[in-house]
Amino acid sequence: MTEAPNITPSFRTSGTNLKRAKTHNHRVVMEIIRTRGPIGRTEISEITSLSRQTVQNIVAELHRGGMVEMSAGKAVGRGHPGMNVRIRADHAYSLGFHVDRLSVTAVACDLMGDIVWEGSESLQQSSCENANACVLKLMGEFRQAHADIGPKLFGVGLAAPGPFEVEKTATTHTDAATFSEFGSADNLSRLEEALSLPVVLQNDASAAALGEHVYGRGRNYSSFAFVQFGIGLGAGFVLNGGLYGGAARNAGEIGHVSIAHDGPKCFCGNRGCLERYLSLYALCETLGIDPASPESVRQTEKLFDQNDPAVERWMEEVAPHMRQMINMIEMMLDPEVIFLGGIIGAGFLKALLDKALPLGLRLDGKSDRADRVLIGTAGAKAVALGATAAAVEALYAPSVSQLVL
Repeated sequence: MTEAPNITPSFRTSGTNLKRAKTHNHRVVMEIIRTRGPIGRTEISEITSLSRQTVQNIVAELHRGGMVEMSAGKAVGRGHPGMNVRIRADHAYSLGFHVDRLSVTAVACDLMGDIVWEGSESLQQSSCENANACVLKLMGEFRQAHADIGPKLFGVGLAAPGPFEVEKTATTHTDAATFSEFGSADNLSRLEEALSLPVVLQNDASAAALGEHVYGRGRNYSSFAFVQFGIGLGAGFVLNGGLYGGAARNAGEIGHVSIAHDGPKCFCGNRGCLERYLSLYALCETLGIDPASPESVRQTEKLFDQNDPAVERWMEEVAPHMRQMINMIEMMLDPEVIFLGGIIGAGFLKALLDKALPLGLRLDGKSDRADRVLIGTAGAKAVALGATAAAVEALYAPSVSQLVL
């Protein structure tokens, strides 16, 4: 396990001795053990500001439940070595699904995020019914492959392109890059019943941000933005150690920021949206590739690898929009860093970023920082990994909603 970073304390790592906050305290201790273990109980007490007795009681309860295990720490001086506590990774598992307009990708992880199974299914037609069928098919494949750990599966995370909970109006267009119906409360209820498990929904960019935060370089930062470059364009935000999803889980729809009021019509009903210029959909249009084809990403990457001049020209044309997007995010959120990721390779994203240099000035004067914009390390599975992390977060991680005083 990598060394835990020094992160500014937040509600996720700070406990309270108020009696009515038992659930929050349990989640805080679990978060510390999961992210920094193996760790001593005294150190947990110092980090969380909980009394030593409270930490001992919580750890003892977690140990009795089989969620953590104890081991002897290093001896210091002549005293007996203390006991360290760590998560039992195989105590429970979560399953995450990344549903996009081309395919459904699934990964199953233990409590430490190690992948124990993965699968994928092509989405022949972008519809809620087909997406549901793929999810159920992949769930069946997982249970067949891992009958031994299937009973330990505690929840399912779903990640799909937003926006969700969209009211249909005369200006609403059918966007193949979104699954508003897939994320509806009715559909989630149907899936919960069919899967016989709790289901947590997250938009794909927010899930990617969570995946990077838990499993990638994002664990070294408390506040960052993750730009998900896919058929559409979205962003996810981790602010002060917690994922910000917005009132309807639609925060970060930066692809639908209008940058040209007389620009091309967008699927959302507006004109000149950023993703009509800066997205794989826009690039496929330029290259004459059907963006709905399951081979569209592979074809695009092949042309990029061959230094195709049309790809080169497109990157040069959209470089100003890339700079504009980074500038908007930095000015609105003041993040420590911006990550770029998506369903296309890291080499493509790095080349696109290089075309956008030099970037605009930051207000803090740190415009020449080498780590200002980085390529995400969670990779193409970041969204699916984030979906599993969303399930873990819902059950185990601290949240303001759990802290009822």
